[in-house]
Amino acid sequence: MIVDELHYESSVDGTQPLFADVAFRADGKSKPLIVVMHGYNGDRTAVAQDIRDLAKLGFFCVAPDMRGRGKSAGTWDSGGLDVHDILDAVLDSIREFPSEINTGNINIIGYSGGGGNVLAAVTRFPDLFHVGASFFGVSDYGLWFETKGRVDCNEVMQKALGGTPAQLPEVYAARNACLAAGNNKATHLHLFWDEEEKACPPILNEKFLEAQHLAGCKPATKHVSRPGDKVRWLHGYRTDHPMLSHADEMLATEIRSDPPDLSLPHTGMMNVCGYVVTRHFQVFVEDGRHGVVKIHYEFMDGRPEVRVIENPKDYEVHISMQTPLALLKGR
Repeated sequence: MIVDELHYESSVDGTQPLFADVAFRADGKSKPLIVVMHGYNGDRTAVAQDIRDLAKLGFFCVAPDMRGRGKSAGTWDSGGLDVHDILDAVLDSIREFPSEINTGNINIIGYSGGGGNVLAAVTRFPDLFHVGASFFGVSDYGLWFETKGRVDCNEVMQKALGGTPAQLPEVYAARNACLAAGNNKATHLHLFWDEEEKACPPILNEKFLEAQHLAGCKPATKHVSRPGDKVRWLHGYRTDHPMLSHADEMLATEIRSDPPDLSLPHTGMMNVCGYVVTRHFQVFVEDGRHGVVKIHYEFMDGRPEVRVIENPKDYEVHISMQTPLALLKGR
């Protein structure tokens, strides 16, 4: 097995160096890629065991340090541009190890704040991921703040974002994946949590499931453990709670299966919470760190036409047909 370190830069604002670890069996065979995300106050060392365990199952695994965490440069962005750094880690892995990765089978797993990254990533990159798994994740950072599940994280969040949800509703709205739950109708999403979860209360998952239902999406598969169960999805990492590794084989079976058609429907609408990046177009609200707008898109002769249909705050919106995901077009 090879465990290597990548360093790359943000394709949005040039933040560098950003770091990630990769783990895989170097056999020249095309493998599904799995991103594994650390928690809100963690770094990639927290999921070092995950990427080794999953690499042994035949996957190419990448664990980024989010900006401002671990060795990565930049300022912690609490579910903002740091989520785009995940995309850059995937694309850099593909550039560095093209013969080892099946670019048609990209997946993502995360814990706590990393579970929040999963929900943000599948709604901001709606035609990228085959399987997503959020363990006790954060669907809405404003709601998480209000639950006071982690007062220490609230302090970090308030400092990083410049205030509370009451003071900066537009900033926290850009970090609310529930508003964008209808963007992605193809990724098979799994939500894991324990009935007695305190740090990231169950309401965060329940609100996302409710939003999916209202958007007419196939709901995520939920896995809820309770006192007395042989396996419980307790908050932490597998180094603290080895039972979390029981999800590996279940997820591995699905990840090994043929992905569905991840292409966007011919026409549709999306809520853009900060930004959306697809294989054909990207949309940024202001600098991607605050604000929500609704767009309508339609493919005409294979080319997308994108327009803003709701922008009550009159944000500056940047629409481009040049997208970093164009690298995967047609793969």
